[in-house]
Amino acid sequence: MSGTNQIISEINSLGTVIVKTLDEKLPNVSLGSYRTSWEKLEDKAKEIVTELLMKKFSSKKISSPKSKSTYPDIKLEINDECFAIDIKTAELQKDPWFDMARLDTIKEARLDAYKEEWEVIIKYDSQQQCFKKSYFNLFREVVGKRNECDGVKYRPYDGKVRPKSWDDFEKGVVYWKTHKDFINGIEKSLKHRWKTNIEKHLVPKLSPAEKVQFKKLFD
Repeated sequence: MSGTNQIISEINSLGTVIVKTLDEKLPNVSLGSYRTSWEKLEDKAKEIVTELLMKKFSSKKISSPKSKSTYPDIKLEINDECFAIDIKTAELQKDPWFDMARLDTIKEARLDAYKEEWEVIIKYDSQQQCFKKSYFNLFREVVGKRNECDGVKYRPYDGKVRPKSWDDFEKGVVYWKTHKDFINGIEKSLKHRWKTNIEKHLVPKLSPAEKVQFKKLFD
């Protein structure tokens, strides 16, 4: 097994321990208002996951950004290669709808930049203000599916990639089982979004002469 594959295998093997530890410790986090609950859960989860990684990769470089808007929450730099672990919190009252990436930049900003990526997903009850459950999966395993184009799930107006449903999490549904499947899903959604935007927003505004010019792009 190569160095990169070995590292990926070792991080994957930590998944069970990560989930077990989070499920044991996160219920003890004192949650405040709705506005701060997610932040407290994510901060504690980052602390727990970092500690577990340090035990496994004690001599490796593990870092976290100072800003919460910077991806990823935890970055591992090993043998000049980067690996990412991001942490997301979502309410059980509705299906997850957090940002995961952008269709138009996912290849350059994510797939080319990191050898592998994982997601820690935290489910919590926003009404009872309590932690419910955690998940640890590869990034692509968390991404949902847009059935109308057989591609990755995304928000139409800005092309931001979206996660699968809670039901999919509970049933262990994975839409993108291989890297190749995931790339194909991204390409299908990219083309579907472009086609939809052209039909809906561009074509109605074109004059007959402009439509002729536009068609020449396909010659």
